[in-house]
Amino acid sequence: MGYYINPFDMTKERFLQIHGTTLNPEHEFDFSASTLPVCLVDNGPFTAAAIAYNKNEMDAFKQPDDYRPKKWYEVSRKALEPYYKELSNESSKHPMS
Repeated sequence: MGYYINPFDMTKERFLQIHGTTLNPEHEFDFSASTLPVCLVDNGPFTAAAIAYNKNEMDAFKQPDDYRPKKWYEVSRKALEPYYKELSNESSKHPMS
């Protein structure tokens, strides 16, 4: 399971409006940068905002046979910290540490 943005005080969409900028997922992304890609996926009854913390995670959401509507954003690692730090007791092993 990946890491997802689930703010308590606003919608995922609002969070991405405030903290993100639109990203073209077809361009090569530098995962050592101070930002990370986030994919907002429309699952029908709900949306999910997945943090693509490495190339494999990003590619998983770019599969050509996945027809769910998606929007991509670039978000600062600082803004994303609350959504991955608390998810694992082994944060030192997480690729974003």
